[in-house]
Amino acid sequence: MKIFGVCLLLVVMATPTLANDKKAKVEEDPVVFGITGQNAGCVIFKQYTEKNTKFWGVAVSQSRVSALEVIETQNYDLSQKKWVGQDGADELTHIAVKDRIKYVKIPEKYTPNQLEKARAACKESAVPPQPEQPVDK
Repeated sequence: MKIFGVCLLLVVMATPTLANDKKAKVEEDPVVFGITGQNAGCVIFKQYTEKNTKFWGVAVSQSRVSALEVIETQNYDLSQKKWVGQDGADELTHIAVKDRIKYVKIPEKYTPNQLEKARAACKESAVPPQPEQPVDK
């Protein structure tokens, strides 16, 4: 009976520790993509999963696709604020190459610390804006 009591005590003491481990998530660092060096501007996105549900009479189909939504921009104005799926990613890549733009993505439920890290990543290796030169004719 004493062995059973000791085992039960160990299980009871270990259970709260295991529950706390599941709750404590490691904070993800921002992910940088696009033109990462000598960029002219930067866009910070939050990444989330978009669900598409379709009803087919008696059946339901559901698909999930990755999406990016603009949080803020630096030295660049991105007119479209939401990018969904592979087509959106391809277009963002095209814009990055054409306009020399760096992208930084953070999770949908981001912390203020993650946003500050994303802002710092935007400032790394950015080309300062040049004043316009008068054209001689």
